[in-house]
Amino acid sequence: MSLISRLLDHLRSGDMPEERQAARASRPVLEVEIGGYTHRARDWSAGGACIEGFAEAIAIGNILSGRLSWANDRRKLAFTAEVMRLDPGGAVALRWLDLPLAFQQEMEAHIG
Repeated sequence: MSLISRLLDHLRSGDMPEERQAARASRPVLEVEIGGYTHRARDWSAGGACIEGFAEAIAIGNILSGRLSWANDRRKLAFTAEVMRLDPGGAVALRWLDLPLAFQQEMEAHIG
């Protein structure tokens, strides 16, 4: 098997090294509002989040802004994030660029 064939097999297997720098959580539920639509985060950290059900046309590297909150929390806090990954089915991985410090601290406290 050639080197290229082995590399392609490795990539297809999904056996890729973890690139996340922060531990992830899925509870409490994080809601991310962008363009008037609220999306639930599949997982989140103080470094970013993966949201599902995103239908807007975007590309990796796009900068998005909106509001976020914990589910059933009336607070809606502004954020800015960069699109890092687009998954089939509408999942979008975001890296926070601007996140309120108090909210970031809450995230870190939930993760432990």
